[in-house]
Amino acid sequence: MLHSFRRVSVYFGLCFLLILSFVSWKNSWTPELKQLRPLTYYSGNGFVRTMILSDKCEKWIQYSIQLPIPALLVDQNILQQLQLNICNKMRLNRKIKVSTCVIKDYPILLVQIAVDAENFGSSKFDFENFELLRFYNHTDKDYLVFEVSSENKIIIPKNFSYKINNNLKVPTQISLFLDLWNRGNFVNCRNMTMRRDSTKKGIYTMLRNVLLPPRKPIPVLESVRTLAQLRDEMLKFGIFPFLNGGTFLGWYRECSVIPHTTDMDIAVFAENWNLQFSEFMWTHNSSFRVKRQLGLVNDSYELTLVPKTGFETPVDVFLMYKEIENGKENRWVGGLTTTGIKYKYMYPEYDPWCAADLMGHLFWVSCTPEDKIQKEYGNTWYLDENSSKYIWNAAQNAVENGRFSREQMKTETYNEYKINDFS
Repeated sequence: MLHSFRRVSVYFGLCFLLILSFVSWKNSWTPELKQLRPLTYYSGNGFVRTMILSDKCEKWIQYSIQLPIPALLVDQNILQQLQLNICNKMRLNRKIKVSTCVIKDYPILLVQIAVDAENFGSSKFDFENFELLRFYNHTDKDYLVFEVSSENKIIIPKNFSYKINNNLKVPTQISLFLDLWNRGNFVNCRNMTMRRDSTKKGIYTMLRNVLLPPRKPIPVLESVRTLAQLRDEMLKFGIFPFLNGGTFLGWYRECSVIPHTTDMDIAVFAENWNLQFSEFMWTHNSSFRVKRQLGLVNDSYELTLVPKTGFETPVDVFLMYKEIENGKENRWVGGLTTTGIKYKYMYPEYDPWCAADLMGHLFWVSCTPEDKIQKEYGNTWYLDENSSKYIWNAAQNAVENGRFSREQMKTETYNEYKINDFS
């Protein structure tokens, strides 16, 4: 009996020493929390510029596109010429593309306004010179849905900038509008019925959760609205984020956010990054604050942002880098441990420019979602794994990628901030 008691005592004593050693080792390597930078006011220098049409282009629209009912100009050729302000050389040898809208399933010529459906039938205007595209303006969506064909749809955010000229809505940030249009091919999620993974944990997981308490699951609806708000702030700088990681998986697999997830994930092509956006996050003008910054802009860069109001849903923003191997383009995003070890998640030939619906909000996604998800989560991606069991650097496509020095981690590549006041 005494022998058994000693064995148990020794066992627990060793466990206690192991825990103390782990905590001591972790604290010795984890850089200290840094003080927040003071907030400033943003000048707007990095925002996408709004175009001012020349007098010649204003007159060209007035005399060449006359409509009795409001419409939206989506003709890429004309928009490009308007952007260059070369309307004196404008030549029309084909139909002009404008859009028609459908509200309550009745086709009427309008753009984001309410018009009696009877007006459409009573109009005697000759539309022979126009190629009409029908779009839907659903009040429960933050995007417009354009019918390109019976099988293809294009969706773009509603809140693009425009001016009205002679009953015609003309986008005033034309490059941005064309990018929205060209990234708007709609793809559906799978909407699979999930059997949730049990939250029961083994002894290893229990010890890990004692040492590193897991974060609380995020509220789904509020977190998606938060992500859409961040999308809009990034678009002000011409940055196009796309769903990544667990958020991408949740959208494709479940058409929602995985209910036990603890953050949101998006990525941005490194060449599309705008350093002005990073500065914008440190101003009163943004709805977000920087909670953490990892890596360098040219290597394993990651921002963790949290909203200033509401639930502090963390949003991880990854830069996705490009590399050429054996003549093929690969993409990767980074990951970083507190000890400085770098990882990269490999994606061959990434194609993020399709658009999707996540709970009524538009987000950009890979045009081949299942292929990308399978590479990261393996052949059993369709099975649920509780977030408390997920090990971030054990993904199928994760490989080690060198290491930042301890001095780099203390000064520039691991900056986590004390967030306790958003004033």
